[in-house]
Amino acid sequence: MKKFAFIALAAALCGSCLARPEAEVVRQPAAEIDNSQVYTYSPETTVVEDAEFYRGNIVVKTMGDDYVIYEYSDVRIDKVASLAAQYCYEIDPNLSAYLRDIYLQKNHKRRATFDCIDLATR
Repeated sequence: MKKFAFIALAAALCGSCLARPEAEVVRQPAAEIDNSQVYTYSPETTVVEDAEFYRGNIVVKTMGDDYVIYEYSDVRIDKVASLAAQYCYEIDPNLSAYLRDIYLQKNHKRRATFDCIDLATR
């Protein structure tokens, strides 16, 4: 009996949803692009700002022939990964940075270990 009552209630609610009038679609004209809001890449200012930001938040703990360990805070891992990729490329242009692990330290900083490996041979 409970199943029948539940089915009847669901049908009544569904019927009330179907009885609603369709919502009117409002179309707006396409927005025009204001050239004053377009940002362009400026290597001089970007490199200086990034270098200061990296220097304050990312520290190289250990460097080896086939790995590098970074300690960082208030930085996303993709920023650290780009530095690791650059480091591995400088060792050998065929090497790529491969994230081995990330550990949270007691001081709330993270340590990420990247291996420099040749992905073509794996």
